[in-house]
Amino acid sequence: MANIVRFAPAALLGVGCVLISGIRGQQRVPPSRPLATLQVNVPGYVARDTTVDVAEQKVAGMSHYLSRLYQRGPDSPGFGVYVGYYDMQVQGKSIHSPKNCLPGAGWEPLDVGVRTIAVPGGGSVRVNRFLLANKGAQAVVYYWYEGRGRVEPSEYVVKWNLIRDAARYGRTEEALVRIVVPIDMRGLQPGQRPNYDPADQLATTVAAQLVPGVKNVLPAPPNA
Repeated sequence: MANIVRFAPAALLGVGCVLISGIRGQQRVPPSRPLATLQVNVPGYVARDTTVDVAEQKVAGMSHYLSRLYQRGPDSPGFGVYVGYYDMQVQGKSIHSPKNCLPGAGWEPLDVGVRTIAVPGGGSVRVNRFLLANKGAQAVVYYWYEGRGRVEPSEYVVKWNLIRDAARYGRTEEALVRIVVPIDMRGLQPGQRPNYDPADQLATTVAAQLVPGVKNVLPAPPNA
């Protein structure tokens, strides 16, 4: 039953793509500005852009991406930011849910939830919060979907909106935004629980900047 639920969003997307393929031609909608212009400023951290392997790009299917590491020094676990943008989603070329991809990469969820993030200028958004473990390493991951005027954590809502906007506007562009904060496990005794508060505080700070930042580099929503 759990496996059925896990793959339900992908199945819904597949059905939706088949349905919308005969309703309206889909537009490719590029970002309004390069994703590389996105800025996150956390005092003491230095940013370094990284490259996603060509084979991984082919599997992920994004049309544009930003992958960036932030560190305070060579021994700092730092944090990572990834924005994968799809200028058009069709069957076989759509956002892959981290709920499916991360376990496949060896990461197992220890805790899954949703956090509310206050954004500059007022208001708030809801994002997914995962605590993951892999061979003794742990990480806090925040991620959400952003595009066509929405910020949404739920895969089910995203797929429903995707089908609706494809039928109404012929637009399916969207971004997956992900923040990974590794947990510093150094100095812990066997069985000792890490303090996750600093990682959550850092991820919250970064998310509060990324939500409006990503909005500024994405195209205007179809009903703007």
